[in-house]
Amino acid sequence: MLDKIKYFEEHPLLFGGNNEAVDPRDGLLLFGPYEKWGNQFDFNAFTISAGVIGTPIAIAKYKKFVQEIKKPIISIKRNKTGKLVSNELQRPSFPGFEAVFNILWPDEPELSIEIKPIEIQSIFQQEKKRKIRTNKIVDLYLDKINKATTGKDPNISIWFVLVPREVYDNCRTKKGFGTDFKQSTITFLEQIRGNEPALFSEEEMFGDELTKIFETSSDFHHLLKAKANQAKLPAPIQIIVEPKLEFRDIETNIPYGDDMKAFMSWSISTTIYYKLGKRPWKLASIRKGVCYLGLVFKKLPNKVHQQMVCSAAQLFLSDGDGTIFRGNNGLWYSEESHEHHLDKDEACNLLTLALTDYYESNNENYPNELFVHGRANFSEEEWAGFEKAVKDKGAETQLVGIVIKDKAPLKLFRDVESEKSDYGVLRGLAIIIDDTEAYLFTRGFIPRLNTSSSMETPNPLHIKVARGEAKIDLVLKDIMALTKLNYNTCIHGDGKPVTLRFSDNIGSILTATDQWKEERRQFRFYI
Repeated sequence: MLDKIKYFEEHPLLFGGNNEAVDPRDGLLLFGPYEKWGNQFDFNAFTISAGVIGTPIAIAKYKKFVQEIKKPIISIKRNKTGKLVSNELQRPSFPGFEAVFNILWPDEPELSIEIKPIEIQSIFQQEKKRKIRTNKIVDLYLDKINKATTGKDPNISIWFVLVPREVYDNCRTKKGFGTDFKQSTITFLEQIRGNEPALFSEEEMFGDELTKIFETSSDFHHLLKAKANQAKLPAPIQIIVEPKLEFRDIETNIPYGDDMKAFMSWSISTTIYYKLGKRPWKLASIRKGVCYLGLVFKKLPNKVHQQMVCSAAQLFLSDGDGTIFRGNNGLWYSEESHEHHLDKDEACNLLTLALTDYYESNNENYPNELFVHGRANFSEEEWAGFEKAVKDKGAETQLVGIVIKDKAPLKLFRDVESEKSDYGVLRGLAIIIDDTEAYLFTRGFIPRLNTSSSMETPNPLHIKVARGEAKIDLVLKDIMALTKLNYNTCIHGDGKPVTLRFSDNIGSILTATDQWKEERRQFRFYI
């Protein structure tokens, strides 16, 4: 077994001036972001035009937050004896937003929209049903944005939606007070939608508003993103729960230490920069013409259609940018195998969308290699659909199916006698089973940080080349690289590749409303 253990080094990233670094924070600090406004040496070539919506108190907190995040934040913490010490290695200091990204972020928003606290409180008092409550609060925010921008051209580059802790606590799926709908209501709707005779239409019995709400999500984040995309709100949304504006923990409201303030500032700044339309970094030394497709399956949010599942896919190019494709709803879940599988037509449809998008955005060229990442083995019918899409396009794309499972029942322990071993296995260590199967530790000890990314002995990813042909070493190297493309945070490396990291959230957004007609494809509108 020992001769089949192999270490994969961290994949380098590209930053400003095509300079390389392994940790995103090192690269941004030394070289700045990969994509910039203006020429390489232009100063402050772009100014954030922020739209902010929240209560008056929240908007005041936002302005102070912007002031703070533009200042340097030195990473220090108290050790076990209470002494202040540097935590520079594990959580690097943050130089300030404008210093890192070389763009201006004014304290004053371009457009401020106030929500009176009583408007939110009255919804909580009146609506005990979680879905109704969530829908009304989401509509409150979006209606005010629409009214403030209709007939005007505020040229907003990003919206900051400031959310009270009360909304965070009580407008999430199965969180907070209240319920969704009674089982009797669900059963009755199930019967009439199953073509059983009814005296009146759904709208007459329940009201048009309630019928529409029934098909939606009870999660504020997912529903807001879904309705904003549906309404084609021009700028991406950044939701911030109010305690975060004061650098406090959302759950406990305890203030962050300076090292955690620096960590949070790196992460939210990277997210904002990406949502503004620029990549803070990209992968270095990636093969030309390779792309990765992550499959997404999500059950519809109501119990009436509990067997119906939405299919979707995320396409990631070697440059790090992502695109979302929504497929059709169908009976994609098998009670027998407890796995999701597409039929031939839907598999062909999804991959056709991805190939067409790649072709249109890459000078009318199809990819040389396309790796399909899924959580379950690909069925014969499913794979035949993928192959048909490639054939119908006349592409010469090499198609490879990779199954990635995050609950591998394997532990690896270091056997040391004279060395103190606190942190276990290295991130990047792999156990090669054969030419098509391996275990890869994407969590573990990171020498650059001198600590582990896992709070306990980590589990590896189980990776298998299930369809097509590819060298297992190449597959593992690619997956390690894809763990470094999470622009929603700023860390050394994630535990999952980006093809699977956001699949649940994206599926939840795509199924948050049944009124979805033409979805936005840019990944930055979903995170």
